[in-house]
Amino acid sequence: MEKPYTVFAALSDQTNEGWVWFSNPQLHTRTVIKVRHSKTGRVVFCESRKIDQNFLTQYKQQTREIEKPDEALLISEWYRDALGGFPTTRMSGDQVKLDITPAQIPGWRSLRACCHHPDIAVRVGTRLGVLGTWLGLVGLVPALLELGNLNSGCRVSSLIAVAVVGALLGSLACRGVRPPTS
Repeated sequence: MEKPYTVFAALSDQTNEGWVWFSNPQLHTRTVIKVRHSKTGRVVFCESRKIDQNFLTQYKQQTREIEKPDEALLISEWYRDALGGFPTTRMSGDQVKLDITPAQIPGWRSLRACCHHPDIAVRVGTRLGVLGTWLGLVGLVPALLELGNLNSGCRVSSLIAVAVVGALLGSLACRGVRPPTS
């Protein structure tokens, strides 16, 4: 459900974390979410963190008070740029319309969140894991095909099909965020 948010900058120690903070919609903390910017249509996957009283106190000590936490979204520049590039709006009073929903497909949602993560080590580690899984699958398929009574042409075709489908799925899973357009 699309909702307007007053956008706040993430705290400096959290700019390289893979989450955004908000109160509404009500979701469990650490839920993998899909954030879609209605104006640009761009999407990011990340974790949700719930704005609670402890967080409000910490934010106030480090920067300023969040007067309307139900309308607030704390998001790093990495995710703002990935969504099309928009500034924080606390000072201007403007709001940005975003659609925040829980990501649906188990496994896939975590891969997407890791590939959209601001930390390069998380992105590279995830992509290497996907590559390793693909290589393991391609290595296992010939042994499994030997168990069946298939002719060699069928085995080669099956291996190629598994390799191509696996490569396509892996590349789709590992797509990162698009850089903002200038």
